[in-house]
Amino acid sequence: MSTPRPQPVESAVPSVVVVDPRFDAYKSLAASARLGKITLHFRPSGAEALQLARRLRVDAWLIAPELDDISGHDLVPLLQSQLAAKGHGDTKVAVVAEPAAGGSLRSQAESEAHAAGADSLLSRPITFQDLEDLLGRPAVEPAQASLPAHSAQSLLTLPVGVGAAAIAIVLLIMG
Repeated sequence: MSTPRPQPVESAVPSVVVVDPRFDAYKSLAASARLGKITLHFRPSGAEALQLARRLRVDAWLIAPELDDISGHDLVPLLQSQLAAKGHGDTKVAVVAEPAAGGSLRSQAESEAHAAGADSLLSRPITFQDLEDLLGRPAVEPAQASLPAHSAQSLLTLPVGVGAAAIAIVLLIMG
């Protein structure tokens, strides 16, 4: 008689990839990452994003319309097909619009994003609330209630510390 395998538990902390050469436009999300509310990855190009998608499962992709090597609207269907092939069809993909997009410009940007296969169009600056809306679920504090207190602390400190250090380095280079 075999024992049943435990089912994977969905992480309470969403994992998000920002595909945009303008890292400095995501300071609010970087602050959320420092607080342990999200795991955040930055990629400046479509090629780097597709490489990351091959080896990492994330909850959401935020894609700028203009990247270093490809249009964001051209990247969306490539990414969607790669996610579907890996069985990650529930991953959310959003195109990022400029903040001044209003009225008919906003409608056109939404049409282009949906035609490319994106789930949503988000406007800069993107907030943690925008991510909750995109994912369709409220965020849970990053504590791991099922683990002993010392285990939860060690699991949260290292990834958040490493991610915050990487973001700080990028912001220093960009600034």
